[in-house]
Amino acid sequence: MIRQFILFTLCSLFTHAALADWEVVTHTDVDTGEQTRVAYTENRDGYSLEIYRDGKGAIRSRFSMNKSTNRLAEKNCPTFQVDRRGMSNRSINDAPCISHRQWVEFVLGYIDDNQEVFSTPLHNMMNGLAITYRFILENGAYAETRFSLEGSKRALTEVLGNQLVVRTE
Repeated sequence: MIRQFILFTLCSLFTHAALADWEVVTHTDVDTGEQTRVAYTENRDGYSLEIYRDGKGAIRSRFSMNKSTNRLAEKNCPTFQVDRRGMSNRSINDAPCISHRQWVEFVLGYIDDNQEVFSTPLHNMMNGLAITYRFILENGAYAETRFSLEGSKRALTEVLGNQLVVRTE
């Protein structure tokens, strides 16, 4: 009986830890009151990654710096890479990222008729193990950080819609 309890407790702890990597949060625009559901994770270094669907059907990912004094170099898009797949520092259709000193945003794709999106990066984020961001800081130093993608598919499906089909290009 005690052995079963210990086994149950350990399984519960590991299951909770695995599911805790990604969560669904709601952001509210203070000006309009509009609410947006966001798939969110923060790594142990304090960097965060959010993926959401905007009001126009674009799927966006936002990588944010940690709370340190480090800032991103001006007009510099970080690269991101899922597992050992190809690296990128561009949005869909080869558009540049939207960059700020504390965050950078990429457009991963556009949802057609609420049913499908063509996006290899989104597909990789939903099915990969980890994503790495490499970037240049304001002081010229190079840095990188990594996020686990465990639980990302569940959170992204909840945020983007259960019926959404993600196709690769």
